[in-house]
Amino acid sequence: MPYISPDLQLQKALEDARVFLNSSFVSAFLSALAGAGLGVWGAQRVAERSSRRRELRDALRQANAIVVLATTISNQALSVKKQHIAALSKTYFEQRKVAEATNDALLNGDKPERPIHFQAEMAHITPLTSPIDALKSLTYAAQLMPGRALALVAMVEQSLTQLAHAVSTRSKQIELFKAANMPMELFVQSYFGLRRRDGNTDALYHDSMVAITQYTDDVAFFGAELAEELQAHASRVREKLLTLTKDAGKASTVDFSEARESGLMPPRRNYESWLKGFKNQD
Repeated sequence: MPYISPDLQLQKALEDARVFLNSSFVSAFLSALAGAGLGVWGAQRVAERSSRRRELRDALRQANAIVVLATTISNQALSVKKQHIAALSKTYFEQRKVAEATNDALLNGDKPERPIHFQAEMAHITPLTSPIDALKSLTYAAQLMPGRALALVAMVEQSLTQLAHAVSTRSKQIELFKAANMPMELFVQSYFGLRRRDGNTDALYHDSMVAITQYTDDVAFFGAELAEELQAHASRVREKLLTLTKDAGKASTVDFSEARESGLMPPRRNYESWLKGFKNQD
């Protein structure tokens, strides 16, 4: 058997390996392996884009629905304020100023120069029936929801609860007034929440009027703020969706400019302390 040096053996092995690697079988195998890898990566990318489109579509639909519900609640408060609360509160608090001055004079032993007439408003206020449960359920389950929106939903719910309690308290006081048959001086003092001759004050009716006025404004303001927050959120979600598909749908819009210009909507300056605590997020 002829002797082959180690160097020649190594050279022969390398040549055989080169021939094998350049063979059509190995080329086909490597091509198939690379194709499989690219196929898996491509399928993953398609799945991710599809999942992201679905997430954004759901978020847009949810945001649009919340805009509608929040606008409905705000408009309900604005409507009852315009039809009843604003005039009722204005008359009540204007008369209270006169009644307070007259009551102070009487308690000091002075008599008014002429009779003072007051008109007690005993009509009940119909409680608001709002879609707050639907609003809460949708908002807390929604995807990509800004934190500020969650805080606004809580404020809307709290304001509605407090308004309902104030309306109920006022109604109970009205029924007590009707059944009590109390002296006129005592009735006026109780109706306007003024100091009595014994030094005590029954302020339940007065406080209910303050609360009804305030919480009606709160429901209107926070409902509008939530609607506008979700309108902006829906627009941002739609912009992201447009980078993935041309069929992005529309973002709902609201307009409270008329209510603000007329003074029906309470001004933002009344809520600056709350608003400063939250920044727009997405």
